[in-house]
Amino acid sequence: MTTWLRTVAAILAGVIALASVAQAEDIPEVAVVHQIIDLNADTPAHAFRFDPKLLRVPARSTVRFKGSTGRHTVTSIIRMIPVGARAFEIRGKPEMDLSFEKEGVYGIRCRVHGRHGMVMLLVVGDPSSNLEEARAYLPKLGEAERAGFEELFAQLEDPNG
Repeated sequence: MTTWLRTVAAILAGVIALASVAQAEDIPEVAVVHQIIDLNADTPAHAFRFDPKLLRVPARSTVRFKGSTGRHTVTSIIRMIPVGARAFEIRGKPEMDLSFEKEGVYGIRCRVHGRHGMVMLLVVGDPSSNLEEARAYLPKLGEAERAGFEELFAQLEDPNG
């Protein structure tokens, strides 16, 4: 190989390496939420749950929801998502990625198991854009859902947590 070809090859290798680093920085990590059915749990709230129940991600993040099979759903609660954010429901998919552009809190439940407290709170960036509106909707929820979200809002607002 001539010196000229070696130089071109070295330059190309460097360009490819830099491009792959730039691409890796452009692609944010994907946060993962699992839907759990634990038949050995001692209460329905532990048997049917999201893991994690409280997830904080920056704006423009992607969240991968896993386990929406059988009768499970991942359903946004329309009155508990930021204004202008798209409502969503995932069902019958073992895995699905959703991207979140709008900052705020997103109240999420399993449409079937929400009655057992299967809820989660997704916080995208700054939660203040709709925090009060989401909390104000709690009295309209069933007892187990309301209790689950009250616990999650308390965790969110805990300065030590």
